[in-house]
Amino acid sequence: METMDRAMMETAYGLLPAPMLLAGRDGEAGWHCVYENPAAESLPDRSRILSSLTEALDAAYAGSVQDKCAVELEGRHLTARLARQSGELVAVLLRDETWELLRYQEQLQAASAALQSALDAATAASRAKSDFLSHMSHDIRTPLNAIIGMTTIAQSHLDERSRVADCLEKIDLSSRHLLGLINDILDMSRIESGKMALSPEEFTMADFIHGLMAVLQPQADKKHQNLTLDFSGIRCENVRGDQLRIQQVLINILNNAVKFTPEGGDICLRVRETGERYGPSGTYAYYEFTIRDTGMGMSPEFLTRIFQPFERAGSVNRIEGTGLGMAITHNLVEMMNGTISVSSQEGVGTQFTVTLPLEQLDRPETGAEELRGLRILAADEPAPLAHLKEIAADLGLVCDGCDSNMAAMDMAAQAHMEGRDYFAILLAWRLPVVDGVKACRELRAMMGDSVPIVLTSSYEWTLSDDEMRKYGITAFVSKPMFRSRLVQTLLSFTEAGAKQAQDADESAPDFTGRHVLLAEDNEINREIAVELIGMFGAEVDCAEDGRQALEMFSASVPGYYGLIFMDLQMPVMDGLASAMAIRELPRTDSATVPIIAMTANAFVEDIRACHQAGMNAHLAKPISLQQLTDVLKEWLR
Repeated sequence: METMDRAMMETAYGLLPAPMLLAGRDGEAGWHCVYENPAAESLPDRSRILSSLTEALDAAYAGSVQDKCAVELEGRHLTARLARQSGELVAVLLRDETWELLRYQEQLQAASAALQSALDAATAASRAKSDFLSHMSHDIRTPLNAIIGMTTIAQSHLDERSRVADCLEKIDLSSRHLLGLINDILDMSRIESGKMALSPEEFTMADFIHGLMAVLQPQADKKHQNLTLDFSGIRCENVRGDQLRIQQVLINILNNAVKFTPEGGDICLRVRETGERYGPSGTYAYYEFTIRDTGMGMSPEFLTRIFQPFERAGSVNRIEGTGLGMAITHNLVEMMNGTISVSSQEGVGTQFTVTLPLEQLDRPETGAEELRGLRILAADEPAPLAHLKEIAADLGLVCDGCDSNMAAMDMAAQAHMEGRDYFAILLAWRLPVVDGVKACRELRAMMGDSVPIVLTSSYEWTLSDDEMRKYGITAFVSKPMFRSRLVQTLLSFTEAGAKQAQDADESAPDFTGRHVLLAEDNEINREIAVELIGMFGAEVDCAEDGRQALEMFSASVPGYYGLIFMDLQMPVMDGLASAMAIRELPRTDSATVPIIAMTANAFVEDIRACHQAGMNAHLAKPISLQQLTDVLKEWLR
């Protein structure tokens, strides 16, 4: 028999989600409801329930039945549990088992739906990865086939210099494409594992955007596309952020714009500050990058999954790619606390908008005061000319402008005749009637070399230094024209600027007589590095592991090695341990000899580990000649 205090029952059952009520008997008046919990509102009329149970309850009251009885009422299965005290019936608990069954069924259905959803997601992910592997098998084999095939062709035509050069160019393009595929796969893997880290650094918007245009403009030119840039909304050029990742985001989007826009189409990159501030100190500003094209566009269905890994639009099978670019882009934007949105219409085009917070840096503009009051002449199309004149006015320059090189020639000739030559003349390379090169030659014939002439263009510059001197071109500046670039270019024409340029001669360095220690365990990589470094005249000694490098440095005369290139993953002793051991040697040059990591370990934490081990810089494989040149010029003094 159950013994239970009524107050305790009310407290306990009032918290239950199932409908329940308590019934009591009041002498000869019969049974009535003395308590019902909130969930009991779902029960039918409580008086009818008690009426249908009267006979059973009376029998229970008389003590002639068990402690539990049941009744069916309007399709609901109700049970009564009797509560007694000192052997006497004091209350009846009614329980709606139909409700509980329905609730249980609902829970089973919800669980089943959740399991089915998880199964569908797993199946879709598995299918996507299988499709991805199938695509990757094709996309990786395509450049590999080109590399192997072109190598075979080059080997069979060694006496035909032009044929070999053509093969080498195609091998270079294919290898870079293959490297891009591998980088996408590695980036996605690191993002999914949570190991991707940001590396903020200081940079200028001028250099950053010129770098983007240098990559994209040649691609757009090949398809005769009109690639334009609007950056009039930038007020602060000096910022801090992860330049490499921001560039990766924008190049991913811009590359797609070039790929999917037909010949003669339009692509526009617009950069502006939104005016919103970010961060407690307000030093961060939101920069908005909008990429708009007139390409093939995307379907509404594909837009819903564009940022999912391994996805590629079904209509672009002939265009190579991993299907990871947009997923990587989306994740990188989120990592940088930014936002990305896309709108598209098939047959019309696509627009991406990326908004990122960047720390704005207050950097003094060195030398700009020397330009105040100087007169310059500029010829360009209306929009870029208006922007240039706005910058010039802000700098205190007097800028006369015109929309053709022919008009600029007339204005320069008039000023020369009056004895008031311009400080500098800026001509647009590609303007109708007279291009910039022809205008420059005619101006030189008329007024000599007294006035610097600058050619500006958003197109890839193809003239060599010798050709520039032949035509009388003093300098070339890529558009868009940023304030900092204009200041830097004009200052180079002053006496102080000319001396500074002479001091920073950019000719190929000559390190004849200098000694470099190279630690590299891979024979082919070692051969490549020795050949590239030897091009600058330096002598290279090789070690096949970190222990050997340590021993060779220890055995050398202090100051003998001017630079050490160190691989990281090597047998016997790795590069990090070798570098730390070199730094601890009791000799005068152990703390000062530059140690440069030359490794395929290219992630942020790898670079950090190199610095912690005492290395001065990090050079990621594959090595480009320009990167190697910069490192040698900076560290092999």
